[in-house]
Amino acid sequence: MMGLETFLKHFSKAARSIPDPIPPEPEAASIPAAPAPTEPAPAAHEAVSGEPVTLGETTWRQVLDPDWEARRQVLDWKGLPQVHDYVARLMTGRSTAERGLWLDWTLDRHLAPLRERLGRDLSLASFGCGPGGIEEAILRQGHWPLSKITLYEYDAALLADARRKIEPFKLESEFLAFDFNHPPPIDRSFDVVFFCHSLHHCADLERFLPFLNRIVSPDGLILGLDYFGPPRLQMDRDARRLADEIFGYLPAHLRRNLKAEQEDRIDARLTLPTIPAVASYDPSEAPRSADLRSMLFAAFDVVEVLPMGGTLLRNLLADRAGNFRSESDMAILDLTMMIERMAIETRLVASDDLYFVVKPTNRI
Repeated sequence: MMGLETFLKHFSKAARSIPDPIPPEPEAASIPAAPAPTEPAPAAHEAVSGEPVTLGETTWRQVLDPDWEARRQVLDWKGLPQVHDYVARLMTGRSTAERGLWLDWTLDRHLAPLRERLGRDLSLASFGCGPGGIEEAILRQGHWPLSKITLYEYDAALLADARRKIEPFKLESEFLAFDFNHPPPIDRSFDVVFFCHSLHHCADLERFLPFLNRIVSPDGLILGLDYFGPPRLQMDRDARRLADEIFGYLPAHLRRNLKAEQEDRIDARLTLPTIPAVASYDPSEAPRSADLRSMLFAAFDVVEVLPMGGTLLRNLLADRAGNFRSESDMAILDLTMMIERMAIETRLVASDDLYFVVKPTNRI
């Protein structure tokens, strides 16, 4: 494992090997990245065996709380606006203002050409849609060329909120109960099947991936952004050692734990949620995310896979994102993001979050 000081000495040499960014295109609107749970909530009732379930309740219901977004900005790595531009540049080489956001990238690189090939607007199914915020942005800001959108979700309250957001749009829409581990028979196919940080909640990949292959049209695409890191939100050895070293360099005020019961608690070392703790607050949280990485890209025909980071930042900023306020704090954040980017681009660590586009396959 390369130490942080040694790694930084190699920065200039490694940077010279990075391809030039793609030329910028006209500015477009940006949206926040998908939220991630930041505190325990009642455990999900999603089953992993037995009979298929109908609408139920999950930990993600917490996103309906009025103070959710405010808490997320303080506790979650993607609550910081600077991170959104970092993710866009890591993924595409463009800033959000240069249409580097995944929302714009998807339209320009994949959906507009697909619509041109088919000669019509597209049907899209979104699995694990949650409260429908991402799908609303797809329609309102992304301008994806859709004629019909079908939203699938396990949590009844989240699906109801998604319906409230999507029904006002002038296109055909449908809202259906869905359990990743017990996919129901679906007698239709979709031009686009979409996931936004939902596919990693599937435990029965051997059942779900063939189902996924059956419901996408022969000329269609399966695409999304998701977590592909170690199961139960852990860190592998190399990433953990690098994160520990970075954390040790942070000034005390940036190590202040904003979720701790005692005020002004300064964490002396980086701690992660344990595997039992993650499974306890959400049994469906990343049970086989590492298998998902290997199985999805081995089974399907890969069109594009791009890094979206999070390998170091997710845990370095967890419960501490709100500490970054001053100009000097932001300079430290920029340096931390640079270290993660270089670690990913030099393959010192793998990117936990990935953007992916795959096509139907004859291998499953």
